[in-house]
Amino acid sequence: MKETDKLRELEQRIDELEQQLEHFEKFHSNHLNENDVRVVVDKILMEKKIASQEEIDSKIYHSHLQLIKWIIGTGISIGAAILGMFQFF
Repeated sequence: MKETDKLRELEQRIDELEQQLEHFEKFHSNHLNENDVRVVVDKILMEKKIASQEEIDSKIYHSHLQLIKWIIGTGISIGAAILGMFQFF
């Protein structure tokens, strides 16, 4: 009798803990979705109307273009320096 009572008590406790875990998961999943960094930044930008999505995309595009130009220019300069060194030998 004691063992079955203990087993039932343990099963009840497990059920309670599972329910608490589900409650915490639901609470925290909603909390994380609302406070996601991207969502917060988007809200702030929209409220202050600092920049539109098109402006942000344009700036990102220009930054990427400058980076590509810099990489190509650096590669050409390194190639020229290496060729110049080989001419001395």
